[in-house]
Amino acid sequence: MTPLYIASVDSFAGKSLTALAIGLALRDAGYRVGYFKPLGTLPYAVQGVTTDEDAHFISSRLNPEAAPADICPVLLGPELVQRALEGEVGGLPERIRESYGRVSRGRDVMLVGGVGDLSRGSLLALSAPAVAEMLDARVVLLAKLPAEAMVEEVLLASRLLGERLGGVIFNFVRPDEQEALRGSLGRHLERRGISILGALPPDDLLGAITVRELAEHLPAKLLCCEKALDELIVHFVIGAMGVASAAKYFRQQADKAVITGGDRADIQLAALQTATKAMVLTGNIYPSAPILKRAQQLGIPLLLAPHDTLATVERIEHVTGRLRVREVAKVERARALFQAHVDLAAISAIAGVGNAPAGQTTDAKEGV
Repeated sequence: MTPLYIASVDSFAGKSLTALAIGLALRDAGYRVGYFKPLGTLPYAVQGVTTDEDAHFISSRLNPEAAPADICPVLLGPELVQRALEGEVGGLPERIRESYGRVSRGRDVMLVGGVGDLSRGSLLALSAPAVAEMLDARVVLLAKLPAEAMVEEVLLASRLLGERLGGVIFNFVRPDEQEALRGSLGRHLERRGISILGALPPDDLLGAITVRELAEHLPAKLLCCEKALDELIVHFVIGAMGVASAAKYFRQQADKAVITGGDRADIQLAALQTATKAMVLTGNIYPSAPILKRAQQLGIPLLLAPHDTLATVERIEHVTGRLRVREVAKVERARALFQAHVDLAAISAIAGVGNAPAGQTTDAKEGV
């Protein structure tokens, strides 16, 4: 068995969703699949143990019997960073190897989740190349968009990873960029021994976040409609124009959250008359009683944000850069996209399990 380390050349490229989609495809093909994340950044308490939130979710789908303390043995936080700066951290590689040994026992395939970009964890000597070397893993690399600059990042990653690089999956690839991958960009990478394992198109659902996640990350106070917190937001619209223009624009966007000043009752009312999942009221200004009552009638959550509109939008841009994996609809969409656009047979071969997953062939990647 050869572990597959899921890494990326930059942050928020979809590593967790990729690991889960690959893992489920291999599990459906009859393999015993495990998931392990050496270094985590999202503390999450389960069974009295603090682990990584994404690692817990993925492991619960692939290897639920694994101990929470083992699926992510090292959590990167301010205290650990400070200890590293003072030279007081030791024994982390041993802890990782021991936990990995327990989690991988009895598995046909092990998926190892990376964090951030290739350099993340270097302060602890736990960068992606270092961990791949430590666990003797092959690397499936993710990259956003096949633009010239990103291809250069992939070439640099290839130099860092050497023969451990199994191939690259490009994410968020538009149709015109698909042509480039079939042409000069793809040939350039292939000539340098870098296999293209797939090219995933942009997808609104995968980029969506729940109302709950939005409220947590702003942070914002929920004023009504708690039952709608798990609704998915696909689009964001800033309500800063005149009410006539706003109403026309709002009607063109479904599954949206509207961001507007708490004192803009006219914009708020216009948004409530269209397909809106949530409304973010900025400036810590409470809405009027009629607006609150109407939102309650329609079941549309109102979120009271403490910052002005510009700062709120910046925070939203940060949180939407992360592809969260904890919604069932996202998981199923990702599985379908990987079946259609990623060479799962080649990934199986890299992991040393030979046979293609069910429904796949050994032909070159479809959609690339």
